[in-house]
Amino acid sequence: MRDRIRAAATLAAPPDPTADEALARARTAMTRETRALMALIGRTLCATSPTLAMREVTRLAYAGRVATDAHGFGTPHAVAVVGLLLRHMPRVDGPQAAPITRAEYGMRLIRKANA
Repeated sequence: MRDRIRAAATLAAPPDPTADEALARARTAMTRETRALMALIGRTLCATSPTLAMREVTRLAYAGRVATDAHGFGTPHAVAVVGLLLRHMPRVDGPQAAPITRAEYGMRLIRKANA
């Protein structure tokens, strides 16, 4: 009986760093749904008030809106989709960011979604 207990207490192999990197890439990879929603946001920005300045709050609002429309308000899947969208949609604010119109930003999103 003692031998069985000792055998169960063996240590697992140390984690493989390449597996961790692959898992991190898989978590941040742009899915087909993310590409489709980014293209939708880009087309909407090009069509709705394209000459206005693009702002960070607009980026956040559009990501939340399309995720809610696709998966419901506050659902875990919608939250995950918002996270993926915001990870792949370039930020608009920051000291190095130059002002950009909604149409220009929309075209960037469309290009990135189709890449």
